Amino acid sequence: MKLMSRYIQMSLLCILACLVLACNKSNPVESESIYPAAEAQNMDVERLTAVVSTFSGMPHIRCFLVSRNGETVVEEYFNGYSASSTYDVRSVTKSISSLLIGIAIDKGDIPGVHTPIGTYLDSFTENLDSTHSALTIENLLTMSSGIDWDEDITSEYIPWIYAENQIDFVLEKDIIHTPGTRFVYNSGASHLLSPIIFSATGECLYDYAVENLFSPLGIGDRQWKTVSQGHNSGSAGLYLSGRDMIKIGELYLNNGLYEEKRIVSQDWINASTSTRISTRGTGPFGPGYGYLFWTGSKDGHDYFFANGYGGQFIVVVPDLSLVIVSQCEWRISGSQAGNNWYNIISNIINEVIPAAH
Repeated sequence: MKLMSRYIQMSLLCILACLVLACNKSNPVESESIYPAAEAQNMDVERLTAVVSTFSGMPHIRCFLVSRNGETVVEEYFNGYSASSTYDVRSVTKSISSLLIGIAIDKGDIPGVHTPIGTYLDSFTENLDSTHSALTIENLLTMSSGIDWDEDITSEYIPWIYAENQIDFVLEKDIIHTPGTRFVYNSGASHLLSPIIFSATGECLYDYAVENLFSPLGIGDRQWKTVSQGHNSGSAGLYLSGRDMIKIGELYLNNGLYEEKRIVSQDWINASTSTRISTRGTGPFGPGYGYLFWTGSKDGHDYFFANGYGGQFIVVVPDLSLVIVSQCEWRISGSQAGNNWYNIISNIINEVIPAAH
Protein backbone atom coordinates (compact mmCIF):
# COMPACT_ATOMS: atom_id res chain seq x y z
CA MET A 1 0.00 0.00 0.00
CA LYS A 2 2.84 2.36 0.90
CA LEU A 3 4.52 1.46 -2.39
CA MET A 4 1.34 2.31 -4.30
CA SER A 5 1.00 5.63 -2.43
CA ARG A 6 4.61 6.53 -3.24
CA TYR A 7 3.98 5.66 -6.90
CA ILE A 8 0.93 7.95 -6.98
CA GLN A 9 2.97 10.78 -5.41
CA MET A 10 5.76 10.40 -7.96
CA SER A 11 3.24 10.36 -10.79
CA LEU A 12 1.61 13.53 -9.52
CA LEU A 13 5.00 15.25 -9.24
CA CYS A 14 5.84 14.27 -12.84
CA ILE A 15 2.50 15.61 -14.06
CA LEU A 16 3.07 18.85 -12.15
CA ALA A 17 6.57 19.23 -13.62
CA CYS A 18 5.22 18.71 -17.13
CA LEU A 19 2.55 21.32 -16.54
CA VAL A 20 5.17 23.82 -15.35
CA LEU A 21 7.34 23.14 -18.41
CA ALA A 22 4.38 23.51 -20.73
CA CYS A 23 3.41 26.75 -19.05
CA ASN A 24 6.94 28.11 -19.44
CA LYS A 25 6.98 27.19 -23.11
CA SER A 26 3.69 28.91 -23.83
CA ASN A 27 4.69 31.98 -21.77
CA PRO A 28 8.47 32.35 -22.23
CA VAL A 29 10.38 34.91 -20.20
CA GLU A 30 11.16 37.83 -22.49
CA SER A 31 14.91 38.16 -23.17
CA GLU A 32 16.58 41.49 -22.60
CA SER A 33 16.98 43.68 -25.67
CA ILE A 34 20.46 43.71 -27.17
CA TYR A 35 20.09 47.50 -27.57
CA PRO A 36 18.00 48.69 -24.61
CA ALA A 37 18.81 52.36 -25.28
CA ALA A 38 17.49 52.00 -28.83
CA GLU A 39 14.33 50.38 -27.52
CA ALA A 40 13.93 53.21 -25.00
CA GLN A 41 14.25 55.69 -27.86
CA ASN A 42 11.45 53.91 -29.74
CA MET A 43 13.60 52.33 -32.43
CA ASP A 44 13.07 48.99 -34.13
CA VAL A 45 15.72 46.88 -32.39
CA GLU A 46 15.17 43.89 -34.66
CA ARG A 47 15.86 46.03 -37.69
CA LEU A 48 18.97 47.58 -36.13
CA THR A 49 20.24 44.14 -35.13
CA ALA A 50 19.87 42.97 -38.72
CA VAL A 51 21.92 45.93 -39.95
CA VAL A 52 24.66 45.23 -37.40
CA SER A 53 24.67 41.60 -38.49
CA THR A 54 25.07 42.68 -42.12
CA PHE A 55 27.91 45.05 -41.26
CA SER A 56 29.67 42.48 -39.08
CA GLY A 57 29.98 40.30 -42.18
CA MET A 58 31.83 43.02 -44.08
CA PRO A 59 35.61 42.47 -43.88
CA HIS A 60 36.57 46.16 -44.01
CA ILE A 61 34.05 48.04 -41.87
CA ARG A 62 35.43 49.79 -38.78
CA CYS A 63 32.50 51.25 -36.84
CA PHE A 64 28.77 51.91 -36.87
CA LEU A 65 27.12 54.28 -34.41
CA VAL A 66 23.58 55.60 -34.05
CA SER A 67 22.34 58.31 -31.72
CA ARG A 68 18.79 59.47 -31.16
CA ASN A 69 17.68 62.46 -29.12
CA GLY A 70 21.30 62.94 -28.09
CA GLU A 71 21.74 59.40 -26.72
CA THR A 72 23.99 56.85 -28.39
CA VAL A 73 21.77 53.80 -28.93
CA VAL A 74 24.12 51.66 -31.06
CA GLU A 75 27.91 51.68 -30.89
CA GLU A 76 29.63 48.81 -32.65
CA TYR A 77 33.26 48.33 -33.68
CA PHE A 78 34.56 45.70 -36.05
CA ASN A 79 37.76 44.09 -37.28
CA GLY A 80 39.91 45.04 -34.32
CA TYR A 81 38.92 48.72 -34.07
CA SER A 82 37.66 50.50 -30.96
CA ALA A 83 36.22 53.72 -29.62
CA SER A 84 39.71 55.24 -29.42
CA SER A 85 40.59 54.43 -33.04
CA THR A 86 40.80 57.31 -35.51
CA TYR A 87 40.80 57.11 -39.29
CA ASP A 88 41.17 59.30 -42.37
CA VAL A 89 37.52 60.01 -43.13
CA ARG A 90 38.28 61.19 -46.68
CA SER A 91 35.69 63.63 -48.03
CA VAL A 92 33.90 63.97 -44.72
CA THR A 93 36.82 66.40 -44.35
CA LYS A 94 35.09 68.65 -46.89
CA SER A 95 32.07 68.99 -44.63
CA ILE A 96 34.33 69.96 -41.72
CA SER A 97 35.96 72.59 -43.96
CA SER A 98 32.48 73.91 -44.69
CA LEU A 99 31.73 74.09 -40.97
CA LEU A 100 34.94 76.05 -40.36
CA ILE A 101 34.02 78.50 -43.11
CA GLY A 102 30.70 79.02 -41.32
CA ILE A 103 32.48 79.66 -38.03
CA ALA A 104 34.83 82.12 -39.76
CA ILE A 105 31.85 84.01 -41.18
CA ASP A 106 30.13 84.05 -37.78
CA LYS A 107 33.29 85.46 -36.19
CA GLY A 108 33.67 88.11 -38.88
CA ASP A 109 36.93 86.65 -40.19
CA ILE A 110 35.25 86.27 -43.61
CA PRO A 111 32.49 88.68 -44.73
CA GLY A 112 30.28 86.00 -46.31
CA VAL A 113 29.93 83.28 -48.92
CA HIS A 114 29.71 85.75 -51.78
CA THR A 115 33.23 87.04 -51.16
CA PRO A 116 35.47 86.52 -54.23
CA ILE A 117 38.24 83.98 -53.70
CA GLY A 118 40.79 86.37 -55.22
CA THR A 119 40.54 88.36 -52.00
CA TYR A 120 42.42 85.56 -50.24
CA LEU A 121 44.36 83.60 -52.86
CA ASP A 122 46.37 86.32 -54.60
CA SER A 123 49.30 85.79 -52.27
CA PHE A 124 49.46 82.04 -52.99
CA THR A 125 49.58 82.06 -56.78
CA GLU A 126 50.77 84.12 -59.72
CA ASN A 127 48.21 82.55 -62.04
CA LEU A 128 44.98 84.03 -60.74
CA ASP A 129 43.25 85.77 -63.64
CA SER A 130 40.20 88.00 -63.21
CA THR A 131 37.73 85.24 -64.11
CA HIS A 132 39.03 82.81 -61.52
CA SER A 133 39.52 85.59 -59.00
CA ALA A 134 35.80 86.45 -59.25
CA LEU A 135 34.71 82.96 -58.22
CA THR A 136 33.02 83.09 -54.83
CA ILE A 137 33.43 80.99 -51.71
CA GLU A 138 29.88 79.79 -52.32
CA ASN A 139 30.93 78.44 -55.73
CA LEU A 140 33.51 76.27 -53.94
CA LEU A 141 31.05 75.17 -51.25
CA THR A 142 28.45 74.04 -53.79
CA MET A 143 30.89 72.36 -56.21
CA SER A 144 29.76 74.80 -58.88
CA SER A 145 32.95 76.71 -59.72
CA GLY A 146 32.58 75.84 -63.41
CA ILE A 147 36.24 74.73 -63.52
CA ASP A 148 37.04 72.01 -66.07
CA TRP A 149 37.34 68.90 -63.89
CA ASP A 150 36.42 65.23 -64.04
CA GLU A 151 37.18 63.41 -60.84
CA ASP A 152 35.22 60.27 -61.70
CA ILE A 153 36.34 59.28 -65.17
CA THR A 154 39.86 60.64 -65.67
CA SER A 155 40.87 60.47 -62.00
CA GLU A 156 41.73 64.18 -61.88
CA TYR A 157 42.30 63.70 -58.16
CA ILE A 158 45.52 61.70 -58.61
CA PRO A 159 47.53 64.24 -60.66
CA TRP A 160 46.16 67.02 -58.45
CA ILE A 161 47.24 65.41 -55.18
CA TYR A 162 50.76 64.79 -56.55
CA ALA A 163 51.13 68.23 -58.11
CA GLU A 164 53.92 70.50 -56.84
CA ASN A 165 51.32 73.18 -56.13
CA GLN A 166 47.68 72.10 -55.66
CA ILE A 167 46.43 75.68 -55.73
CA ASP A 168 47.98 76.44 -59.12
CA PHE A 169 46.85 73.08 -60.48
CA VAL A 170 43.21 74.04 -59.90
CA LEU A 171 43.40 77.69 -60.90
CA GLU A 172 45.19 76.92 -64.19
CA LYS A 173 42.16 74.92 -65.34
CA ASP A 174 39.72 76.65 -67.67
CA ILE A 175 36.28 77.68 -66.48
CA ILE A 176 33.90 75.93 -68.89
CA HIS A 177 30.54 76.40 -67.12
CA THR A 178 28.91 79.53 -65.76
CA PRO A 179 29.84 79.54 -62.05
CA GLY A 180 26.95 78.63 -59.79
CA THR A 181 24.98 76.74 -62.42
CA ARG A 182 26.38 73.20 -62.66
CA PHE A 183 27.46 70.70 -60.01
CA VAL A 184 30.81 69.05 -60.78
CA TYR A 185 32.51 67.19 -57.96
CA ASN A 186 35.92 68.83 -57.49
CA SER A 187 38.21 68.04 -54.57
CA GLY A 188 40.80 70.50 -55.87
CA ALA A 189 38.36 73.39 -55.71
CA SER A 190 37.11 72.54 -52.21
CA HIS A 191 40.73 72.37 -51.01
CA LEU A 192 41.01 76.10 -51.76
CA LEU A 193 38.95 76.70 -48.62
CA SER A 194 42.05 75.79 -46.59
CA PRO A 195 44.33 78.59 -47.84
CA ILE A 196 41.31 80.90 -47.71
CA ILE A 197 40.96 80.20 -43.96
CA PHE A 198 44.70 80.72 -43.52
CA SER A 199 44.66 84.02 -45.40
CA ALA A 200 41.59 85.27 -43.54
CA THR A 201 42.63 84.23 -40.02
CA GLY A 202 46.38 83.72 -40.01
CA GLU A 203 45.84 80.17 -38.77
CA CYS A 204 46.09 76.90 -40.63
CA LEU A 205 42.90 74.90 -41.00
CA TYR A 206 43.84 72.48 -38.21
CA ASP A 207 44.75 75.17 -35.66
CA TYR A 208 41.57 77.07 -36.48
CA ALA A 209 39.59 73.84 -36.00
CA VAL A 210 41.25 73.08 -32.65
CA GLU A 211 40.45 76.53 -31.30
CA ASN A 212 36.93 76.91 -32.61
CA LEU A 213 35.57 73.38 -33.06
CA PHE A 214 37.57 70.46 -31.69
CA SER A 215 38.33 71.83 -28.23
CA PRO A 216 34.76 73.06 -27.61
CA LEU A 217 33.47 69.61 -28.64
CA GLY A 218 35.99 67.77 -26.48
CA ILE A 219 37.76 66.28 -29.51
CA GLY A 220 41.42 65.65 -28.71
CA ASP A 221 44.54 65.95 -30.84
CA ARG A 222 43.86 64.73 -34.34
CA GLN A 223 45.91 64.25 -37.47
CA TRP A 224 45.09 66.39 -40.53
CA LYS A 225 47.25 65.78 -43.56
CA THR A 226 48.97 68.66 -45.34
CA VAL A 227 49.69 69.18 -49.02
CA SER A 228 51.83 71.71 -50.88
CA GLN A 229 52.70 75.01 -49.20
CA GLY A 230 51.96 73.38 -45.85
CA HIS A 231 48.18 73.75 -46.02
CA ASN A 232 45.98 71.13 -44.41
CA SER A 233 43.96 69.48 -47.13
CA GLY A 234 40.51 71.03 -47.37
CA SER A 235 39.23 67.91 -49.12
CA ALA A 236 40.50 64.80 -47.31
CA GLY A 237 43.01 63.66 -44.74
CA LEU A 238 41.33 64.50 -41.42
CA TYR A 239 41.45 61.67 -38.88
CA LEU A 240 38.42 61.28 -36.61
CA SER A 241 36.95 58.64 -34.32
CA GLY A 242 33.39 57.39 -34.59
CA ARG A 243 32.50 59.31 -31.43
CA ASP A 244 34.00 62.50 -32.89
CA MET A 245 31.71 62.09 -35.88
CA ILE A 246 28.66 61.58 -33.68
CA LYS A 247 29.47 64.83 -31.86
CA ILE A 248 29.69 66.72 -35.15
CA GLY A 249 26.41 65.21 -36.33
CA GLU A 250 24.71 66.19 -33.09
CA LEU A 251 26.12 69.71 -33.41
CA TYR A 252 24.21 70.00 -36.69
CA LEU A 253 21.14 68.30 -35.24
CA ASN A 254 21.13 70.88 -32.42
CA ASN A 255 21.38 73.82 -34.81
CA GLY A 256 24.96 74.71 -33.91
CA LEU A 257 24.79 74.17 -30.14
CA TYR A 258 26.89 71.68 -28.21
CA GLU A 259 26.01 71.20 -24.54
CA GLU A 260 24.19 74.54 -24.69
CA LYS A 261 27.29 76.31 -26.01
CA ARG A 262 27.04 78.08 -29.37
CA ILE A 263 29.70 76.74 -31.78
CA VAL A 264 28.23 77.96 -35.08
CA SER A 265 25.11 79.93 -35.92
CA GLN A 266 21.78 78.32 -36.68
CA ASP A 267 21.72 80.43 -39.84
CA TRP A 268 24.85 78.63 -41.05
CA ILE A 269 23.45 75.21 -40.18
CA ASN A 270 20.30 75.98 -42.15
CA ALA A 271 22.17 77.47 -45.10
CA SER A 272 24.75 74.72 -45.40
CA THR A 273 22.34 71.79 -45.17
CA SER A 274 19.66 73.13 -47.51
CA THR A 275 19.60 71.90 -51.10
CA ARG A 276 21.26 74.55 -53.26
CA ILE A 277 22.04 72.65 -56.43
CA SER A 278 21.19 69.33 -58.07
CA THR A 279 23.95 66.72 -58.14
CA ARG A 280 22.61 65.55 -61.52
CA GLY A 281 22.57 61.91 -60.46
CA THR A 282 26.25 61.93 -59.52
CA GLY A 283 25.62 59.58 -56.60
CA PRO A 284 22.68 57.60 -55.22
CA PHE A 285 20.91 58.82 -52.09
CA GLY A 286 22.20 62.39 -52.53
CA PRO A 287 20.19 64.11 -55.28
CA GLY A 288 20.85 67.54 -53.81
CA TYR A 289 23.83 69.43 -52.44
CA GLY A 290 24.26 72.21 -49.88
CA TYR A 291 27.58 73.59 -48.67
CA LEU A 292 29.70 70.42 -48.98
CA PHE A 293 26.83 68.31 -47.66
CA TRP A 294 24.69 65.92 -49.71
CA THR A 295 20.91 66.14 -49.24
CA GLY A 296 17.97 63.81 -49.81
CA SER A 297 14.72 62.42 -48.40
CA LYS A 298 13.46 59.02 -47.25
CA ASP A 299 9.74 58.36 -46.67
CA GLY A 300 9.12 62.06 -46.17
CA HIS A 301 12.08 62.54 -43.81
CA ASP A 302 14.67 65.00 -45.11
CA TYR A 303 18.29 64.17 -44.37
CA PHE A 304 21.77 65.47 -45.13
CA PHE A 305 25.11 63.76 -44.90
CA ALA A 306 28.86 64.13 -44.99
CA ASN A 307 30.18 61.56 -47.43
CA GLY A 308 33.64 60.00 -47.61
CA TYR A 309 35.11 57.55 -50.09
CA GLY A 310 34.82 53.89 -49.13
CA GLY A 311 32.09 54.25 -46.51
CA GLN A 312 32.72 57.23 -44.20
CA PHE A 313 29.39 58.85 -43.28
CA ILE A 314 27.74 61.30 -40.93
CA VAL A 315 24.01 61.15 -41.69
CA VAL A 316 21.62 63.53 -39.92
CA VAL A 317 17.82 63.22 -40.02
CA PRO A 318 16.55 66.31 -38.17
CA ASP A 319 12.85 65.48 -37.76
CA LEU A 320 13.74 62.06 -36.31
CA SER A 321 16.51 63.48 -34.06
CA LEU A 322 18.76 60.87 -35.61
CA VAL A 323 22.52 60.78 -36.30
CA ILE A 324 24.15 57.78 -37.99
CA VAL A 325 27.91 57.33 -38.40
CA SER A 326 30.15 54.79 -40.08
CA GLN A 327 33.79 54.28 -41.00
CA CYS A 328 35.18 51.71 -43.39
CA GLU A 329 38.64 50.84 -44.73
CA TRP A 330 39.17 52.58 -48.08
CA ARG A 331 42.76 51.55 -48.89
CA ILE A 332 41.51 48.60 -50.90
CA SER A 333 40.56 47.99 -54.53
CA GLY A 334 38.35 50.66 -56.06
CA SER A 335 35.54 48.21 -56.82
CA GLN A 336 35.50 46.86 -53.27
CA ALA A 337 35.60 50.36 -51.79
CA GLY A 338 32.69 51.32 -54.02
CA ASN A 339 30.70 48.23 -53.03
CA ASN A 340 31.31 48.91 -49.35
CA TRP A 341 30.26 52.54 -49.77
CA TYR A 342 26.99 51.52 -51.44
CA ASN A 343 26.18 48.73 -48.98
CA ILE A 344 26.70 51.00 -45.99
CA ILE A 345 24.72 54.00 -47.22
CA SER A 346 21.89 51.87 -48.61
CA ASN A 347 21.49 50.14 -45.23
CA ILE A 348 21.57 53.49 -43.45
CA ILE A 349 18.93 55.05 -45.68
CA ASN A 350 16.71 52.02 -46.27
CA GLU A 351 16.94 50.28 -42.90
CA VAL A 352 18.21 52.55 -40.12
CA ILE A 353 16.08 55.59 -40.91
CA PRO A 354 12.86 53.51 -41.10
CA ALA A 355 13.84 51.92 -37.76
CA ALA A 356 13.15 55.26 -36.04
CA HIS A 357 9.46 55.52 -35.19
